[in-house]
Amino acid sequence: MPKVREFNPHGTIDLSGKVVLITGGSAGIGKVNVRQFAELGAKVYVVARNKEKTQAVVDEVRFKTGNKNVFFVYGELDKLESVKAAGKAFLEKENRLHILVCNAGTGSRTKVWTSDGFEVLFGQNYLAHVMLLRILLDCLKETANSLNNVQGCVRIVNVSSRASDFPGAPSKIDFDYLVKKGDSDSRQLPDDRKTIVIPDYSVSKLCQVLQTIKLSEVLKGTGISAYSLHPGMVQTGGYDKIYSQGGIKALIYRALQFQMINEEDGSLTTLYCAVSNEAANDSGLFYENCAAAVNNNKAVKDRAQIEKLWTKSFEWTESFI
Repeated sequence: MPKVREFNPHGTIDLSGKVVLITGGSAGIGKVNVRQFAELGAKVYVVARNKEKTQAVVDEVRFKTGNKNVFFVYGELDKLESVKAAGKAFLEKENRLHILVCNAGTGSRTKVWTSDGFEVLFGQNYLAHVMLLRILLDCLKETANSLNNVQGCVRIVNVSSRASDFPGAPSKIDFDYLVKKGDSDSRQLPDDRKTIVIPDYSVSKLCQVLQTIKLSEVLKGTGISAYSLHPGMVQTGGYDKIYSQGGIKALIYRALQFQMINEEDGSLTTLYCAVSNEAANDSGLFYENCAAAVNNNKAVKDRAQIEKLWTKSFEWTESFI
């Protein structure tokens, strides 16, 4: 099992009076992060679609940490109107937000398009978080301003993946592929993308990396730091279905299991980016194993592509604002 760099903020970091919003906190490393933020004293809001499941997590975290300020916010990431409503619901309760963790994501494919007409992995893993950020950005800026715009006093953390730059990962985003071409569009996924979703997953995670770079530029001087990260190859319940199906993919994942880390270890890089003093000034960087790392995708130095993604992201979410 890979060695994980230790990071323990207990006794050195106090989030009392701080507000955290995290997507996808009902399971996996997101659930661990919810507990960690609560342990550090933060008021934590968890955006997820499954109320019963997420409320159970909220109740568990409240009980285990003694922190009663943990709350569920309903939001479906494959529906931009629902994401907007989640952001608005948060703003009805809070006028400050210190840490935004864009953690929710999916690697499975049950359909080609979201209900809004975007490729489903891009739509849920990336564009939904663009929407949420647009709703919450003024709040983030106001929070930083109240703290004298000290760099890193407010943070945006994008949980990306090494899938964004592993060998063979796309370095060019096919923007046309990401959008449904009207109601009559009957395009189907290529056969290899119906069962192996890595190319599309890689693009969705690459977009998070590129957005983080651009955010660090447009938010310079505001006190808001932005990060993207690879949490590690985390062993979660999501692999159980693959194992049960058997076949070559099950064998591959079984082999990879020896390189996987548990959810506690997988949560640490997100926590590091969100709260560590060391990362406060390093906005725009990619992190792995609680340290700045290099993302080797050529796209991270492709200014034209970074700018196009930024522009397109605003265009695609504008009608929902």
